[in-house]
Amino acid sequence: MPELVRVDDWSEGMNNLAQVDRIPPKQVRDLLNLDPVGGGGLQQRAGQRKVADLAGAHGAVPYRDGLLVAAGGNLLQYSATTNELRTIGAAPATGGLCGAELNGDAFLCSAIDMLRVRGDQVGPWGLPEIMPRVVLSSGNLPAGIYRVAVTALDRFGAESGAAPLLVTLEAPGSIDLLWTAPVGATSCRIYASVANGETLYLQSSSHTDGFSLTSVTDSSARLTTTNLVQPPVATHVTAYKGRLVLVVGSALWITEPFAPHLVNPAFGFVQYGAAIDMVAANDAGIFIAAGQRTYLLMAPGTEDASQRDIFGFGAVRGSGVTLPGGQAAWMTQYGMAIAQVDGTVSLPQQQRYAPSLAAYATAGVVDNNGLQMLVTTMKGAVAPNTLGVEDSFDMEIE
Repeated sequence: MPELVRVDDWSEGMNNLAQVDRIPPKQVRDLLNLDPVGGGGLQQRAGQRKVADLAGAHGAVPYRDGLLVAAGGNLLQYSATTNELRTIGAAPATGGLCGAELNGDAFLCSAIDMLRVRGDQVGPWGLPEIMPRVVLSSGNLPAGIYRVAVTALDRFGAESGAAPLLVTLEAPGSIDLLWTAPVGATSCRIYASVANGETLYLQSSSHTDGFSLTSVTDSSARLTTTNLVQPPVATHVTAYKGRLVLVVGSALWITEPFAPHLVNPAFGFVQYGAAIDMVAANDAGIFIAAGQRTYLLMAPGTEDASQRDIFGFGAVRGSGVTLPGGQAAWMTQYGMAIAQVDGTVSLPQQQRYAPSLAAYATAGVVDNNGLQMLVTTMKGAVAPNTLGVEDSFDMEIE
């Protein structure tokens, strides 16, 4: 009778690269709803509990001690501390939701809209430029070339970008500006230069639809948002060193310093040769997978920005995550890629596990019973990875 051998050490996890009859010690072919723990045992994977019944939920973004959830045309805030879910504003009824938290505010993108959340306040994430209509009238402004601009302020005090206009007075006169304030604006600011000057100074902040420039004050605040614009609607948003990083097709946009509501349309992006699938950031920089390449973008948005190749293969769309220890991680055809804060990247599963392939994924860190795990959930059309062993058998031919 065959001797029974007790096997109770699976501390090294799953292996689907070895033949099924040659699984190395301390490894197991497959685990379902179980996780290996220190010492070689197994524990049941963390379960779930229902906290609310929602109709039409289509996206959630971590914020403070919980989540911001888009469902049924509403934006809801869930607190894990109090287990409370309440409506704080409106959101598109479909299309998904992405975003990130930066300095206590959440910045959200749906398929068609951009929102900023500060506590219970919800408003637009940035405002579009104002292009005023110019009418010349009689007055005492000296003849010359003037630069004029109008900006809008939102409920958070963020000022829109501006595209200054050149206005020529061939004789003394005044400059009338007429405009329509964008939705979400609480006030507007008017800036102007002296005759033939370059610098624009604040002239008024108490008008919302028109202003007559009859004299110029050149000792007030200067315009600082020249040629900056509202960020584009993105499919992924990540916070990185005081800025926001946005994925828009094959371009990676980076917001301005101290101005997450503005980008530079001329220099504020990096273009790639394929659609960006994954972004994960740590102190080394931003790891980007686009098509069949993976890159590390260092010091983005500065004069010292540089980039180097990491892998000659891409990543599963949406699988990027920053770990509590500061590492960046994402899913590849060779398993998880782990990037250290010095920029080195390893593939710890490459020699023993090939994950299933999927159209996209979500990733997060789960703490359960003393074990901290990085869990990646594959979504969309899931297919076997040809690197793995699906099955094997022995046969004899006579």
